[in-house]
Parts: sequence; structure tokens; C-alpha cells
Amino acid sequence: MSLLFHDIIYGPVKSRRFGYSLGINLLPTKSKICSFNCIYCECGWNPNKTEENFTHSSDIFNQLEETLISIKKNNIPLDVLTYAGNGEPTLHPDFFNIAYNVFQLRNKYANGKKIVLLTNGTTIGKTTIQDSINYIDLPVFKIDSANQDTIKKINNPASYFLFDSYIKNLLNIKKPIAIQTMLLKGIVNNEPVDNTTNEEIQLLIEIYKKIKPIFVMLYSLDRKPPLSTLQKIETSQIEIIANLIKKAGITVKWV
Repeated sequence: MSLLFHDIIYGPVKSRRFGYSLGINLLPTKSKICSFNCIYCECGWNPNKTEENFTHSSDIFNQLEETLISIKKNNIPLDVLTYAGNGEPTLHPDFFNIAYNVFQLRNKYANGKKIVLLTNGTTIGKTTIQDSINYIDLPVFKIDSANQDTIKKINNPASYFLFDSYIKNLLNIKKPIAIQTMLLKGIVNNEPVDNTTNEEIQLLIEIYKKIKPIFVMLYSLDRKPPLSTLQKIETSQIEIIANLIKKAGITVKWV
């Protein structure tokens, strides 16, 4: 069961992490495009054949402007504008131009509301993506594990993804960033996967300390994942993990 976003602009919806969020889906509205194929993704597995029909920039701007005008006129609650949707938003070939124009529309109609980017970071080595971060208030990067084998099991990254290079690119970003980590355990291809073990958490803490994010956000499964063998981590265990991260001097949130 997959949950695809069939609209370009959707919401505002009440987000577990960011309050009332207006979603911006840059990917096709009928399929998923992503450089990861995470075993927990609410959008389901990547399709065998990718639909490259990215949403046209002008359609994004027109629909966003109409929605922001309506939100302001009707006093609809709004906290953030969030790049999310059916996969990895920064794969859109016109992402820099989109980021700039969304920033301008936010300033015009929703000044004071933050722009959030949820990204797996696989494109952050590109200059245009690095430059686009200037127009994002809160870039939130994914790190579900600091163990290459566990990353492969959980995220199924594209072949070009190298974790060490990814971390180096994050360290080169000139503005504060946040990190999100999905906690889970289960069976993948008849092998156990668990990123909540003491060894896994200690490796994550070392990476968090190196990156120095403004905060780390921990969460677990909220909807049925595409891989049925996965288990949700209970809030009590997440809190224990959060306290370990806090002791390392890192600000942490969990939902």
C-alpha cells in the first residue's frame, strides 16, 4: 500500500514534526522518483519504470500563489511550507529556480513562515543544489544509520551514493541544518536490520557530533510500510535513545 501525493500543492496538513505544513510536491503526481528506495517509505517502492514527467515550474508557482492567497484571506493556520511529496524533491531539474521563486512567494504572502526541505541529500554535491539552500530556512537531511551495510538495507541508495562523501558535503553547507533519523527494526531479505542497537546509536552520535546540526529529529513508523516485516519502535525506547544523544550535547526532538 502506497500513499502518493496526487496534488502539486497540498494542505496545510497537521504534521507530526512541523505543525501546519503546506506541502510542495515537485515530483510526478502519479508515481515516485527517488534516489533512495527506503524500506519504510510511505510512497511505496520505486517503480521499475520511472515517469520523468516532473511538475512544470510555472504550474508550481501559479498553484502555490493561489493557495497562499487563499490561506491568508481565510486565516487558515500555517506554520511551514515543506518540499516533500513523491520522492526526492531536489531531483527536479529546475530546483534552483523553484527554490528562488518559492522564497519570493513566501516573502510576499506568508512572511515569517519557514520553508522546510526534506531531503535524502544525494544531490547536495551539485553546486546548484548547494546554492538553492540559500532559499531554504530549514534544510532537513536524512541519516538513518552511519553504518554502510545498514544504510544499504534501510535506504537502498543509488549506486553513486557514498556515505563519507555525503557527510563531507553536509559539512560544507554554510547554514544550520537539521537531521532526521527513522528508527526501526525488522527483517530485510531474510537478514535482521535494527538501527536502534547501542553500536548503531553510538555511530550515529559520532556523526551528529561532527555535523553539529541545530537539532536531530527521531521518529518511527506512522503508517504501514512497503516492507511488512518492519516494526515500529515504541516511544519509551525512542526516549531512551534521545537521552543518550542529549548527553552527547546534541539537541534532539522525537515524535
